Amino acid sequence: MRVLRRSARALATRAHWRRGLLAAAALAVAAGAGCRASTGSRASRDAAGAATVRMLLVNDVYVTDTLRDGSGGLPRVAALRDSIERATGSRVLFVLAGDVLSPSVLGKWFAGAQMVDGFNAARLDYATLGNHEFDLSRAGLRARLGESRFRWLSANCADSSRAPFPGVRGWDTVRIDGVKIGVFGTTVVRDYPAWVRCRDADTATTALVDTLVAERADLIVGLTHRWIWDDVRTVEQETRVPAILGGHEHEGQRVERDGRLVVKAVSNSRTAVLVTFTRDASRRSGWRVHDQVFRIGPGMREDATTAASVRRWRDTLTARIGPDRVLGIAPEPIDAVDSISKRESRFGNLVTDGMRLGTNADVALINAGALRFDDVMAAGPITRHMFEGVFLFADETRAVTFPLTGARLREVLETGVRLGGLGSGPYPQVSGVRFTIDGRRPSGSRIVGDVRREDGRVIAPTDTLRVTFVTYPACRNGDGYRIPEAADACRAAEANPSAAPRTVDLVLQHLERMNGRIVAPPLGRVTRLDR
Repeated sequence: MRVLRRSARALATRAHWRRGLLAAAALAVAAGAGCRASTGSRASRDAAGAATVRMLLVNDVYVTDTLRDGSGGLPRVAALRDSIERATGSRVLFVLAGDVLSPSVLGKWFAGAQMVDGFNAARLDYATLGNHEFDLSRAGLRARLGESRFRWLSANCADSSRAPFPGVRGWDTVRIDGVKIGVFGTTVVRDYPAWVRCRDADTATTALVDTLVAERADLIVGLTHRWIWDDVRTVEQETRVPAILGGHEHEGQRVERDGRLVVKAVSNSRTAVLVTFTRDASRRSGWRVHDQVFRIGPGMREDATTAASVRRWRDTLTARIGPDRVLGIAPEPIDAVDSISKRESRFGNLVTDGMRLGTNADVALINAGALRFDDVMAAGPITRHMFEGVFLFADETRAVTFPLTGARLREVLETGVRLGGLGSGPYPQVSGVRFTIDGRRPSGSRIVGDVRREDGRVIAPTDTLRVTFVTYPACRNGDGYRIPEAADACRAAEANPSAAPRTVDLVLQHLERMNGRIVAPPLGRVTRLDR
């Protein structure tokens, strides 16, 4: 497994092919806004006359706008696609590997309508259902599916009645330049709302590939929203699939097995991956696969139609929640990118300090997956709207406070650093507590030595502490947490939501108490022995 870091990767070793793609890359950067794609019937061929197919991937896109650090932006990706089509004279399939309708600041009020509008404007071809599509209500998801002018895919997730969601198919075919392309979709299996029913994706994949072979598809490609190890297992076992274009992890990844490829882009359109398939009879799948990563950022042109959609929805935020206001000035950037927040981070320390002080607790915890800003807050003014963008699951990030013994606190912390938690969404950001972990040890015994209070005092197993946690893990067993001690506080919050304050309000109050100078606390609450 390898994180994709370079801005471009050679698509082949042949000099003539490299020259062609470098020309396409140059046009991608220089493309003018509002350009239309050429989708004529002229065959796309390499210099040897072999047919080629191109697909452009993004995944885990929660905002269509440019990020605060200047990266990303769906209008830039749409312009990139258009310029590659002009350079090659052939249509590029634009695909999204799940997680688009939620979560986001706008999504809290518009349930993903802004994202469908943006991807409609960008002329997306295919999207697969991601786990966050099911954050919406049943009616909300159906509404977004009905508004989509692109095809949704998922073979293993359906309505609880076992009927497919309206407009969602397990597979589809499209013909480009004489090549019949079969695309199938699968979704990670999670604990979803009762109206969602998902079955094993591997079993579904075998049936999908069999069906597409029967449909005489020349090329079969997976568009999935699953863990990387699931996708790798699929390409290892299913040799008829030369590539899986995936999502779910946000960091951007690439794994190759015997010439077959799994690729994922960096979240929020920070990168887009161009995957090119060239017919090659010597390969078992019949195709040679190459990939090129484009960093999406300043200097790239924008598609005018997509940019217009971004502007329309940007203006709705102030109308919905009121004008922004400055809370204070940060003398240095605050890194809140979610790949950083899944280990101890200064940003996580800032948030949990606000929770602990605002509830007068001994210890405060928040699962890292609840922190959804996924961007860098630049040095300078820090505003209310920024922090509204951190806490996107309004009902899941209310704070409940309850008693917990020292022994149970240790068990709760072990849940967050277990296999599958360490470096992922369950990872606990903490305030008021210090501990040491060794990720090489078995799950359940990764905390080494004493758990201590902020001032260094040892927390004895029999000590009772006042602990604040958010409702998703504390009340709903989210991310694998089990905390029966929180039951009374959770019942009170359910009966009267104001009994559990919004975490964002606790943090806003904390920032305002800093008297205009906002500085994130230093690291050092968690010591790692495996680094």
